[in-house]
Amino acid sequence: MINFKYFHIYHILLETFMSEIVNVVSRDNGKVSRKKVKASPYEFTIATRAKWEMVIADEDVTIGAGKLERVRVKEIKVQKDMLAMPCAFSHHPLVSVIKVGAKNGPAPVETDRFINVAYVLGQESGEIKKGDLLSVLNLYPIMFTREATKPVLAR
Repeated sequence: MINFKYFHIYHILLETFMSEIVNVVSRDNGKVSRKKVKASPYEFTIATRAKWEMVIADEDVTIGAGKLERVRVKEIKVQKDMLAMPCAFSHHPLVSVIKVGAKNGPAPVETDRFINVAYVLGQESGEIKKGDLLSVLNLYPIMFTREATKPVLAR
């Protein structure tokens, strides 16, 4: 039985042991690259205030029903310690935004990120035009509930 007086310390120690080596996969000059990183999960708290950012197409794209496409979007700055989630509602009659991507690939939440692409799924066939509102991005400030373990390159 766990003595709850020491549960928080036990929880932190348990998470420390849960570190593992993972491959962080990104693109460098068009080539897929992998870096082995020692990382561990950590907890955070989401604030009750948030910010909406518009995800706006920055190019014309032909989309097919049921097809997944990568669409350039006007750049959105996501400040450090912000969590980004696309809104659940459809804002465009032809596509749904599934994910967004940062121009420099994956980056820790502790750094600023710049979104410049959206991955959309075609609900119907048609045309996305430059300037179309594709979605709204919900940005939530977060606070770490304990000091996070910074990912370290592994050998």
